[in-house]
Parts: sequence; C-alpha cells; structure tokens
Amino acid sequence: MIPKEKIEEVKERASIVQVISEYVPLTKRGINHVGLCPFHSEKTPSFTVSETKKIFYCFGCNATGNAITFVMKKDGIAFPEAVRSIARRYGISVPEERGGAADTREPLYQALKLAVEYFSRELKESDGRSGKEYLIKRGFDGEIASRFHIGYSPDRWDGLVVFLRKRGVTMEAAEKAGLVVKKKDGTSYYDRFRGRLIFPITDSKGRVTGFGGRALDDTTLPKYLNSPESPVFKKGETLYGFYQARQSISKEGSAIVVEGYFDLLAMHKHGFTNSVATMGTALTPEQIRVLKGYASTVYALFDSDQAGKNAAIRSLNLFLNEEVTCRAVLLAQGKDPDEFLASSGPEAMREAVTRAEPLMEFFLKELKKKFDLTTPEGKRKYLDEATPYLTKVRNIAEKGHYAGVAARVLGLPPESVFSALKMPAGDRAGTSVRTGETRKVLEAGASLAELTVLKVILKFPSLLDEKVEEALEAFKDPDLKKIGAAAASFLKEGRTLDAESLIEGLGDEGLRGLAAGILFKEDDGFMESPGKMLEDSLKRVLNRGKLKETTREMIQRLEDMGISDVASDIRKRTAKTSSEK
Repeated sequence: MIPKEKIEEVKERASIVQVISEYVPLTKRGINHVGLCPFHSEKTPSFTVSETKKIFYCFGCNATGNAITFVMKKDGIAFPEAVRSIARRYGISVPEERGGAADTREPLYQALKLAVEYFSRELKESDGRSGKEYLIKRGFDGEIASRFHIGYSPDRWDGLVVFLRKRGVTMEAAEKAGLVVKKKDGTSYYDRFRGRLIFPITDSKGRVTGFGGRALDDTTLPKYLNSPESPVFKKGETLYGFYQARQSISKEGSAIVVEGYFDLLAMHKHGFTNSVATMGTALTPEQIRVLKGYASTVYALFDSDQAGKNAAIRSLNLFLNEEVTCRAVLLAQGKDPDEFLASSGPEAMREAVTRAEPLMEFFLKELKKKFDLTTPEGKRKYLDEATPYLTKVRNIAEKGHYAGVAARVLGLPPESVFSALKMPAGDRAGTSVRTGETRKVLEAGASLAELTVLKVILKFPSLLDEKVEEALEAFKDPDLKKIGAAAASFLKEGRTLDAESLIEGLGDEGLRGLAAGILFKEDDGFMESPGKMLEDSLKRVLNRGKLKETTREMIQRLEDMGISDVASDIRKRTAKTSSEK
C-alpha cells in the first residue's frame, strides 16, 4: 500500500499536461490544452486538459480523470503502478508499506534494459563479427545501428541467462519479459534469441519492451523471431521505430509505414525519418491510433504485386473506422523499401510517396478489375461492393469526391451513386459525424437554474449555505442532484472542493464525465456576479411548482365565479411552466 501522503505529493507535483503530452500531442488553446482523444476515434480535437483543474475531459466520449487515472487507462495498469510510474518521472521516492504490492512491470523493464546492454556488447565482441559483417552487407553503417541500438545474440544457449543472473535479475522476470525460455525440467532456462541480429523494440517513452531477432542465414527458420506477448509488450499495439520517428512525424504531419526492421532502417538512413514499421504484420487499429495523434496522413508502402495490392485494400476498413487519411505507395517491380532504395535511390522513393493516391481512390479503381462493367450486373456488383466503404466516409466533402470517382468508373451520373449511399439529409459540407453517445448537459432534462446553482457553488464554494443545500436537495435532475450532494458533502466535512477531488470522489463513470463537462464549460465572464446569479437561480429552483400570489388570487376569483374549468387550466399551465424553469 502506498502512503496517502505520497499519493497526494504525486498529485500535487505532477503536471497533468506534461504527463499526458507523453502520450498525446497537445496544443494550447486559451487556458487549456487540447488534442485528439486517445480513447475513441475522432478527427477534430475534443480532448481537453486543464493544468489548473488538474483533470482531463473528452467532449466526444466523456472520458475524464486526473493524471493517475489517465496513465491507468492508457497503460492498462492498476492504481499503485500508475502512481509509481508518475512518481519516477518526478523523482519522488515511493516507499513500500507492509503488505503493499510493487509495480510488477518494473523488474521486466530492468531485465530488458540490461538485455540491450548485453546484446550491444556482444555485437562489438569477436563473437559478433558475423553480425557486424551482415549489417555491412545490408548497407548499414555504425551510425544507423547505434541510433537504433542494434545488437547481436551469440549462438550460445545461456549467454544472456548467465549475464542477467550476475546482474541480479531473476529468471522468473526474464522469462516473463520473453528473454529466456524455461526448459522441460522446470528448473533451468536457456536464451530465447541465439545467433541473431537483435533489434530492440521500444514504447513511445523510449523504454525497451521487447526484441526482434533476424537470422544471419536465410536457411535458419524462422527467419525473424519476435518477443512473445508480455505485460509490457503488445505486438499489435507497437510500432518499431516510433520513438525515434515521433518528433519527425509531428513536424511533417505525416507518417510512412513499412513492414520490416531493415525496411525501417533503410528509410531512416535515406532521410525518411518519419517512418515506422509494423514488424512484418498488417496494420492494426491500435497502431493507427498511435499514429493519428501525430499525423494527419499515413503513407502505407505496399508491394506493387497483387499480394501488395490486396494488403492495401484489406487495410482500408481500418483507416475508415479510425477516420485517418491513408495514401497507398506502390513500389515498382515488387520490391520492398530496402531493395527499392538500394536500386533506385531516395529521389525515386520521394517521387513514389508524392504521387501516392488516397487509399479509397486506389480501391475504387482496382475494384473495377473484378467485374465486367459493360453489363448491368457488373455495375450492380461493383456498387454493392463499393457502397459499404463509401458510407463509412464521414466527411461529406470527401464522400462526394469518392462518389464522383465511383460514378466515373461506372459511367453513371454522380446522383445515382449518391442515391445508393442514402446520405442523411442532415449532413453538411465539412462536417463529420462523431461516434459514441455523449450526454449533453442541456439536453439531459436539467434546467438552466439547476446548472447555474451547481456551477456557481463549484467555482465559489464559500457561497454554500442552508438555502443552497435546500436547492440542491430540490434538484429534479438525478445526476446533477448527486453531483451537488457530493460537492456539499465535501464542504460540510471541511475538505477542499477542487475539480480533481470532486471527479475522483464521484463513484460513477457517467457522473464523473458529466461533472467534468460542467467544470470545463464555464464561459468567459460567466461568474461576473456570482452572488446575484446564485440568488436568481435559487428562487427559480425553490419556487418551482409554486403559484405566485397574484395568480392564486385570480384562480380563486374564477372559481368563486363558477368558471372552475378555466381556473383549473390556468393552474395546470402555470405549474407546468414553473416546473420547466
């Protein structure tokens, strides 16, 4: 268990903007910072971070919390691990209390870090000569190898095992990190990587999470060997070279994606430093989400043969789902990027990237090869297959462009394709449909008076009194009522009412999002006369459903005159109007 005072120290010293900036590029906007939400797909930034409130909030998906909860959610770790992770960044020592649980990932990171040291040393030793010769043969000098910390694993069964044991690493941690394998006897271990060139794989913060190993002899199988999945390494969420390419991607506004380790090294060697690699696998949604926070466009390099074209088309759905623009770069003669750069040079690669067409456009043109478009049946089949992709394009301008491309391919008027897409009448040029259901505060049945009372008290806690408590209890919106009760409870107990504490104190995730939305929606100049605003709103809340004296007198006169039906109607309408204020 982590001492409470240490948790408070971490909360106090940690800059939420700095912590989140390690995961999400943020831009200053007014007093807050904004960026693309890492928890759902979006093109327009709705993720907002407040340094003063020490909380984040997404207006698109309602995600909210403080620096600790952000790290928990993004890294998929428990509260103690997140606290320790942030504490290390700020040099805060967090002692273990009796019965406490340590960060289970820390021994793995340490073992992996030491493994880099071992593999780097072995490349420089005599046993690493074959590895150095192989690097030279592939055209990579010491600079590029040093930049990516390329190493070598000697063809020995226990070289790394012995090294790690001498450094105090337990074999249990080394096994969990994917560095060693337990023998069938259940007690001894051997090196996972042997006789291979080693490529350290890092996360976005530069921590080594795994390795890739390339056999020096093409007859050795498997040719490439990757670390297994572990608590720190998820292959489908990791991009090789991302840590080295991150700044360049952000500067260029685009990322180039290749498939393998040597392809990535070749791209960086020839100046394409905004390149990353998928380690030989197809792109995943998680990898695209990593990139889209830094790049507006992704250039995916595919072989120009049929297999490469099929791979390009298979990835189209992923890019559409994540609302990321992708352009397909097809390399001539079926060469991979490493071979292409070696034979044709960087200018040819630059030209290939420049002339790359949008992946959707490429798909629509390739699709026509599958059908006989001189027949009605062929046109119908083409449109049937194209429509599911076209309807996923959320931006109306882009959708119109691609509908026009499909219409030209089919030799039909664009109106025919638009009709097939059944585009919603509410779409507008330049807009996109946001995914996910977000509760809008003013659409949730809450009156403006209730919102005003809550906003004033959250900003000026000293104005809380018995009358305000009575109003909070009279709230008709159940969620606002719970938030108000929590705020009042904080103040009555003598605790400091701040945004971070309030959000943390609300147990329900939906309530947290609603409260954060209210806190972030404070308009400039909103609280110029908080006392007067509170007084007016309290009257509306507390007098709701009560008839004014003059109205009561009029109703009474009507009843005395025998016009009870009119009196009843006025009473109902007045009560209804009052309750809606």
